[in-house]
Amino acid sequence: MKSSNLWIKAKNGHIKTSNDIVPGFNIGFDKNIAPKVQKELRLFTKWVETNFNIPVTLWVDFEYKHYLVNSDKQRVGYQFFWSEFSSYPVFDNKDNIPEIRLPVRTEYSSLEEILISFIEAITDYFAWLCNDITPEFTPNENDIDEILQEYLF
Repeated sequence: MKSSNLWIKAKNGHIKTSNDIVPGFNIGFDKNIAPKVQKELRLFTKWVETNFNIPVTLWVDFEYKHYLVNSDKQRVGYQFFWSEFSSYPVFDNKDNIPEIRLPVRTEYSSLEEILISFIEAITDYFAWLCNDITPEFTPNENDIDEILQEYLF
């Protein structure tokens, strides 16, 4: 994996958190998402937690939708919500935990396409951790593919 990949940069970063900030994912599933799909997404989050650094809780809401609509009324494959650090690299406000909303409808998208959107959203999280996030930030497609291939093989 290239050292320029944000996933590696964030893994080697040193974010300080207060004791009440729990590392790792906190995920929720819409009840209409098939158990098999939920299991696959749980396996992926476990793989990420095992291989990378999630020092600040990352809320993920998997929604039973084909797509989401952003504030510009555009269809999107995920949404990432974050707050600025009050004093980077110290994160100590559990009210400002970042959140991902991800649509999951396997009738319209393959599991691989859903994983790609999830990887893009996690890349936004890592950009946030590295203090590189802006509203215009776009994940690097090669980095996304690199993570997907590493996970699948």
